[in-house]
Amino acid sequence: MIKRLVLVGGLQEVPVSTLPQPARTFVLVHGAGHGGWCYDRVAAILRSQGHRVFAPTLSGLAERASMDARRINLTTHIDEIVALFEREDLGDVILCGHSYGGMVIGGVADRIPDRISNLVFLDAVVPENGKCMNDYVFPGWRLLPILISVWLFGRGYKLTPPPPAWFFKVNKADRAMVNRRLTGHPFKTLTEKIHIGNNADRIANHIYIHAANWGNPQIAKQYELAKEREGWKVFEVACGHDIMIDAPNELAGILSAS
Repeated sequence: MIKRLVLVGGLQEVPVSTLPQPARTFVLVHGAGHGGWCYDRVAAILRSQGHRVFAPTLSGLAERASMDARRINLTTHIDEIVALFEREDLGDVILCGHSYGGMVIGGVADRIPDRISNLVFLDAVVPENGKCMNDYVFPGWRLLPILISVWLFGRGYKLTPPPPAWFFKVNKADRAMVNRRLTGHPFKTLTEKIHIGNNADRIANHIYIHAANWGNPQIAKQYELAKEREGWKVFEVACGHDIMIDAPNELAGILSAS
């Protein structure tokens, strides 16, 4: 049975199978201010289908927020996910990164492309060599209020308070829960420039999933660029930025059929 869930570029429908899929391994990487908790619903759906799912919390966030943010940068987070692959001996993995998590999975994909079968950017930045997260989401004058917040409230090394749930257009029923769980983000992870080559091109499948209702122009540009990349599959989901919270069934359907 085939269920048509989403539109690709507004031009054609992409069939997503509702039949049971072979068991796969997923590594789900969260974005700034979040933690592994944000994937709880999606992970539960995928596990109920027999899949193996890892949704780690990156250093300095959520239940790991007490760590010294001065010692945490983008390389720290990339190293952590690579170490997870090594520790669990993972291969043929569907690696998904949300928002800032796109920077992390981009670095991981450059390091261990042969362990990854599908690279999924979830309303995320697709990193280019020599750029940092701030280059994409806080270009020009937009960085000024971020710097002020970091220095006033985060002692110069943490972005805090985190943007609230309404900023991400999380559905109203979940906003209080999300606000309780959001934490400040280690600022060096947003300023460190990534150094990658073209190794990710060896990965067979690339997917971009866009949150159509958020309206962030910087992330929307990433989606437009993804639509132009040869061989990439692109999806739109009608929800806010936190797709895994707003539309877990739709996201799990796309991931399990990828």
